[in-house]
Amino acid sequence: MDLIKYSGTNEKLFSRIVVNEISPKTTLIVPETHSALIIYNGEMLQTLSKGRYKLSEIVDFEKGAMLEIIFVSKTAKLKLLWGTPNKLTLFDPVLKKTYEIGMSGEFEVQVSDPRKCFLYLVGAESDLTADALQERLMSRLVAEIGDVLSKYVAENNVAYDQIFIERQKIAGIALKRISTIFERDYGIMVFSLNISNVIFDDELIAREEKVCPNCNTKLSSDAKFCYNCGTKQEKICSKCHAENLADAKFCSFCGQKF
Repeated sequence: MDLIKYSGTNEKLFSRIVVNEISPKTTLIVPETHSALIIYNGEMLQTLSKGRYKLSEIVDFEKGAMLEIIFVSKTAKLKLLWGTPNKLTLFDPVLKKTYEIGMSGEFEVQVSDPRKCFLYLVGAESDLTADALQERLMSRLVAEIGDVLSKYVAENNVAYDQIFIERQKIAGIALKRISTIFERDYGIMVFSLNISNVIFDDELIAREEKVCPNCNTKLSSDAKFCYNCGTKQEKICSKCHAENLADAKFCSFCGQKF
């Protein structure tokens, strides 16, 4: 093998080539779009940038030795999907109740430190596809998003039905945190993160209790007057919190069924 070069696409962040023997003429070509890691007998020697290299000048190859060339994409930005495998438990400061919520979305990544990314995410794998990278980063990403979400809801007194409205603010805070962690620990830059879907606990609305707006006395859902203070009860929409007539069957603002 006198010429070694990368001939794949940017669908893979890493691609591995095993070299069984080299000669004084064996040349490695690293394209502008990639870096190349030189691994000899399991030891990472160098990270090469674009250019032509004589391998005999880099390693003193011996018979039976193992030489690997790891091509690392510098330009590929991969969009990966994420989602909470289990629903997150939060506390609603308005209803004073816990509830469960699920989330999903996308995030975009690129390799910033080839050596660190290879050591912590690739290892013995022959390559690292988008699916494989997504699987390895998912649990850490979801854990960090869950922590950011819990703190944001608590610190800002966000009701459960306001989370969808606040989702981009939450995503922005999570992006800053995850970007720092992933680059520090994995050599991966995170360029974007969004929350596209929010799945609420279907039983939450059914568990809500009617409360008198005047004295906060808990009432039955069909009460027309407060038995404690006599205040006429308007129906408060559980979805948008708008006031409606007591006999309304649907919210006149958002259409939610009472």
